[in-house]
Amino acid sequence: IVNLKVIVEHFEATIGDHPKMKLREIQIRVASKMHVNVNMTRCRRAKKMVKDKLAGNFVQELAML
Repeated sequence: IVNLKVIVEHFEATIGDHPKMKLREIQIRVASKMHVNVNMTRCRRAKKMVKDKLAGNFVQELAML
């Protein structure tokens, strides 16, 4: 079993570069790279966490200006 943080660490760059990537595609990539099956809910949460991180980074950059 892979937890959410591990998925985010390994696929943060990929999901960040392709924010409209389908959940099924994330699920397939996790299965092929990590050799574990994850459900759609876990993929959805990982995608949301990456998007929230990226949005937070933009807010922090604007605050520095």
